[in-house]
Amino acid sequence: MRADEDPGRKEARRLESENPLWIVRCGVYSREFVCFPRFGLDGGSIVASKNPGTLPPRMRKVESSALSTPSPQTAG
Repeated sequence: MRADEDPGRKEARRLESENPLWIVRCGVYSREFVCFPRFGLDGGSIVASKNPGTLPPRMRKVESSALSTPSPQTAG
């Protein structure tokens, strides 16, 4: 980390390393953390919050919902 690096970017990198199914960015002006899934979702989905501590449980909820739903090819 550089001495002048924004703490939000550092936190975004930490969140992304701990949640490898997600791309995590922090808005420079908004100070909002925005998480994009690396797995496919119909219509797309993001998880966002100004409080990074609230993101992992919400990511798990999206993962659970998206990854446990059978795809049309395997549904029968």
